[in-house]
Amino acid sequence: MAIVSIASCKKEINFNAKPDPSGNGCSLTTLKADLDLIGSYTIAFSYDALGRISKATTGAETNTYAYAANKITATDQDGYKAEIVLENGRAVSSGSAGAVVVGGVSYDYTRKYTYNSDGYLIQVKNYFNGNLSTTDNLTYANGNLVKAVSVDANLDYTETTTYTYSSEIAVNTYEISDPLSYHVDYFPGGYFGKQSKNVLLKSSTKTVDENGDPRTEQVLTFTSQYDAKGNATSLAFTAVSSFYAQNGPVETDTYNAKYTLVYTCK
Repeated sequence: MAIVSIASCKKEINFNAKPDPSGNGCSLTTLKADLDLIGSYTIAFSYDALGRISKATTGAETNTYAYAANKITATDQDGYKAEIVLENGRAVSSGSAGAVVVGGVSYDYTRKYTYNSDGYLIQVKNYFNGNLSTTDNLTYANGNLVKAVSVDANLDYTETTTYTYSSEIAVNTYEISDPLSYHVDYFPGGYFGKQSKNVLLKSSTKTVDENGDPRTEQVLTFTSQYDAKGNATSLAFTAVSSFYAQNGPVETDTYNAKYTLVYTCK
């Protein structure tokens, strides 16, 4: 999932930064998330006169957005900031200071993005405190992201994800159903090149270690319901995860989530 996403709670921000160029004149105004045993919450979105999100609020947590020519900054109620840097309207990097805490130590993280000549995002490099951590290489077919391979900088593991789609055209795609959200600091609105054109049905991920031995597997299965304008009013997924312990049995967990979305349309 995207590191920067308010929908995932706690120091995470969802950037619905500008009207989706392939949208239908509708803006997401509220979202209710039901996250299995974790609980539920509701996010309310506000927009400025240009149709860009200006604020996202859930309970006591609020994220406020500021726009400059080549940068978008989000600030939460504690003053924590995250940003996306743009060139010609497209993300070239994103990140924040002190975003990741491990053992009480704060680390800065940055993502850098590369596109092909057709306008698709094909590579993401992830850095912690300026050191390369992982590299994601993305492959497309028939207008959809179909495969992503993430390689650890030390070659300790490789994670491969494949994506499957329906024949339906995706409209007003929200973060949870956009496969790019698993590789970027997600800002809806076309900031990461061309989006996948069809509706996501399933993602399958397998992680192997440096010896090629399996460590984890996860299958996400998505279902959606739509209104007359093509907006997804309900998004749900089931995640089945398997963990391969060394010299031990395989452990499997199942997790369910559902999102209810409400829009205002022109």
